[in-house]
Amino acid sequence: MSIPSPFPAHLDLKKPVCVFCGSSPGKLTLYTAASDAVGQALAKAGIPLVYGGGRRGIMGVVSQACLKAGGLVHGIVPQALTERAAEHTPAPGASTSKEGQGEEVLNDDYDGRLTTDVVGSMHERKHNMAKISQGGFIVLPGGYGTFEEALEMITWNQLGIHRLPIIILNVGNFYTHLYDQFVSSVDAGFIAPANLSLLKLVNLEGGSTANADESKANEWGDAAIRALNDWDLAEGTGYGLDWEVKPDRAGGETSQDSGSSKPLAIAEQTDGPRWTRKLPDAIFTTLRYTSPSPNATVPVQRSSLPLLDLHLQRLDEAFSHFSQKDEDAAWGMWPGQETVWAELKQVLEDAERRERGDWRVRVIVHPDGKVEVQCVPAPKDAGPFLLHPSASRSVSRRPIVIDPDVTEPTSESSEQVDLRLYKTVNRDMYDDAYSRGGALVSPDIHPEVLLHTRTQILETTTSNIAVQLPNSERWVTPKLGKDHPFLNGVMRRYLLAKGIIEQGEVTLDMIEEVKEGGRIIGFNGLRGVWEGEII
Repeated sequence: MSIPSPFPAHLDLKKPVCVFCGSSPGKLTLYTAASDAVGQALAKAGIPLVYGGGRRGIMGVVSQACLKAGGLVHGIVPQALTERAAEHTPAPGASTSKEGQGEEVLNDDYDGRLTTDVVGSMHERKHNMAKISQGGFIVLPGGYGTFEEALEMITWNQLGIHRLPIIILNVGNFYTHLYDQFVSSVDAGFIAPANLSLLKLVNLEGGSTANADESKANEWGDAAIRALNDWDLAEGTGYGLDWEVKPDRAGGETSQDSGSSKPLAIAEQTDGPRWTRKLPDAIFTTLRYTSPSPNATVPVQRSSLPLLDLHLQRLDEAFSHFSQKDEDAAWGMWPGQETVWAELKQVLEDAERRERGDWRVRVIVHPDGKVEVQCVPAPKDAGPFLLHPSASRSVSRRPIVIDPDVTEPTSESSEQVDLRLYKTVNRDMYDDAYSRGGALVSPDIHPEVLLHTRTQILETTTSNIAVQLPNSERWVTPKLGKDHPFLNGVMRRYLLAKGIIEQGEVTLDMIEEVKEGGRIIGFNGLRGVWEGEII
């Protein structure tokens, strides 16, 4: 259902942007000061504001600031949150929101530039906000309602219901922990790495210190507008679903939310599939960058990223492989290793200028050749990046559980096998294995899950592995083969080239020997070599 725009068509306005925020002011004046800057910036940029209609708290501040700066504002209020204005004769349908805490900071004297729509439910409010706001969404500090609204819009991006900017302003570092939770969900296998780009967490230049600096509150408006202008959601992120209602063979309409209890199955469509999805959606590699000095390190040197050349080589190999198999020409031209390095260097230097750090870096290459770099703090338990196993068993060991299910690569399609041999964002098989293995241990344990055939060990959900049997000094890693395919990771290539590990048969029976006094190690691009313990 389309929603008519509440803004005058004859004005030269940009697409409306919705602001999700608290109906209370919060305890820090920084929150209201930053919200004031955002409201002013939207007006100056010619962007109409859509919001929840509240007259109190941050809702009231951001709308008042936009109106004072000459902007247009449209509020959407559920009937249950309104009360009739009592001190003047209201215009037909006019009402005020009683949502939130604190004094009302918004009045009606704006020559018709403030409009309000009263709706029947919270669901209708959110639906109308989303349909009108074709310029995207800005998220300021708030409570449960703000979180719920923002998360649903991110989910809509993932599902393909819309593909709009979602800009989360980290005012006072308010959203740092929420973003860390998103990263933890990626680590745990619940969010695809590429789908972190379905939203943008915005920090001021200077990082967490600047975010919390009240004297910089006026910078949040410009930061929000820049983030909107710079938004670029790459093809291949999300699920690629088609939600458009299509006519059925009888001339009516069919839709997945039409009330039919019969699911839409591609096999039942005589006029072609409703949607198609070409796997993989993108390829990626994960690196580690730890600032080599106590201060921010700019410029970033190639030598500071462990095994960078091997990472670039592996991306090149994967892109070439999928390009050669692509019959629909969806895969374009490989951007080149220097282009990938230039983008990686730029993103890392931007991060370092904000705050010196220990970074987990994901380099994603999309089928059209677009390079995307995600730079987030490395997990706290990542430890130092190690290029060699320790001489003796490490005190710090990652828990490993054996997947209760057997992997049967010989029964998989060539497309599925490709998803094992090359690192792609389509990691459902690994996510499923993590869920099965994680169910075997207590919720506070985040294990590596060891994949295996009926007899042979393959890899864990994040790493290649090698074992050392009791009374042996040899490290043996599973041998790649047609019947047991897995990712030939960067660290595996390095350790083999250095002669630190050797290929061989690693069986389930050998894992039992490891428990009796041997060792098992894993290795990947984030942690380097890590010690494991089978539980």
